[in-house]
Amino acid sequence: MRKAVLLGAVLLLALAVSACGGKSQAVDVNQLADELLEQVEFEDELTELDESMVSALYGVEGAQEQKVYLSSGATAEEVAVFRFATEEEAQAAQEVLQQRLESRKADFANYMPDEATRLENAVLKCSGCYVALCVSSGDTASEIINSYLG
Repeated sequence: MRKAVLLGAVLLLALAVSACGGKSQAVDVNQLADELLEQVEFEDELTELDESMVSALYGVEGAQEQKVYLSSGATAEEVAVFRFATEEEAQAAQEVLQQRLESRKADFANYMPDEATRLENAVLKCSGCYVALCVSSGDTASEIINSYLG
């Protein structure tokens, strides 16, 4: 009986690890988003969005965890970090976020070209079950995201 319980526990652990691309390293979505918010220089004040607004503005569905900060609209700055159940869901979300970036570039191109440039240089990274997006100036966001997502 003991062996069966131990075997079951081992199989359950193996399944949990393999569910997200075999990565045993978990990323704290809140910590990554908050670190970006605190360490990246933003011109505008970013405000945390609630879950219903994230779905409406981003079109990203099915995230198991998410934390999103958005500017007032005076800039294109934003921070968004998501965790999904599978890599496939994360990759689909990355595509949706890329489409959002393209749409926002077109929106800003005519009336705020500096913001369009900022969007052009946005950091969007998918790794395993995680997706992170940061629209800002400079390289700090890229360094932070890479430290979490490799």
